[in-house]
Amino acid sequence: MKRLLFIVIAFSILFTDVYAQSKNENAGKTKIILVNPGVFYLKSLAYLTSNKIIDIKNLEYQAVFYTKNEISYDDAEKYINENNISYIKLKKVDGDLTKNNLFKENSCTKSFNDLFENSDGIIFLGGWDIPAVAFNQKTSLLAGIKTPNRHYFELSFLYHLLGRENSKQKPLLKQKPDYVVFGICLGMQTMNVATGGDMYQDIPSDIYGLKYVEDVLALDKNKMHRNYWRNIDTDQDLNSHNFHKIKLVDNQFFKANFNLNKNSQPWVISSHHQAVNKIGKGFKVVATSLDGKVVEALHHEKYKNVFGVQFHPEFYTLHSEDSKKVKMNPNDKELMTEHEMLMKLGSYEFHVQYWKYFSSLFTKVSY
Repeated sequence: MKRLLFIVIAFSILFTDVYAQSKNENAGKTKIILVNPGVFYLKSLAYLTSNKIIDIKNLEYQAVFYTKNEISYDDAEKYINENNISYIKLKKVDGDLTKNNLFKENSCTKSFNDLFENSDGIIFLGGWDIPAVAFNQKTSLLAGIKTPNRHYFELSFLYHLLGRENSKQKPLLKQKPDYVVFGICLGMQTMNVATGGDMYQDIPSDIYGLKYVEDVLALDKNKMHRNYWRNIDTDQDLNSHNFHKIKLVDNQFFKANFNLNKNSQPWVISSHHQAVNKIGKGFKVVATSLDGKVVEALHHEKYKNVFGVQFHPEFYTLHSEDSKKVKMNPNDKELMTEHEMLMKLGSYEFHVQYWKYFSSLFTKVSY
């Protein structure tokens, strides 16, 4: 009996020590959720983090994958294990989401609440077109809807975080108003739709009234938001993305957070053909295309750490030895990486400042 009691006491002490050690290891960590990230985004964020471009003390990412999502969990796990990346953890979330239960309490609600309560911020990343049914439109023949389950998960998650017009459900950010929510490309579009906004389903046809690729290529390159040369030319060195300038609409936001003045027109890189139309609840436009017709950045008026951009501030990081050298049109003689192009355009620092701004928000958070 004494021996059994000794074993129980020893086990209890061991369990307490392990629990305390685990608790101590997690204490003080800054936890950021990555929603359905493919290997490309994991690679980019790992580069940004390891090179201190994202500079946050005791940072840990949690890459969250919806089990019905079309982005591969297995590929992500393989990449993380092969590269021994200890600061990215993986998690699966199950549930049953349909077009009819996205913007209400549903089978993922508890998971959304738990993820929110146990993290300091979240990033929604780029991808394919949002199903038009999510913003009450018929689907354009030009829409590229390839990951509908992913969109349902992310739309519902952002709805739970930010709320929308006429919703009885309180947004999670009401509990922690300083919580950081960033959206990149599709991520910004999803923010907008989740909060009740809608989309132009194709920029050339819906905004500029153009049906043919050749007519789009005749436009000023600042009106092109992806590289349409790829539609009509077989050159494998052609880049699928396009560089163009943006206009700062709300100078106070960019002056305060990016050290830019009202005349600044930074170059960005993008690859999309859809664009924000009606603005979702709580957001204001802080940057557009030069002609003002395409929204390039949204900032939340109530929750000041909620920010979305239509361009890709992470693409420039891929300037390692395996980066592909590309060209923007068939007549270019020189091949360059996107990083080299951005350096040549003089807009590298703008992209670095984006991540400095992001990093700074986690030193200000106080709940």
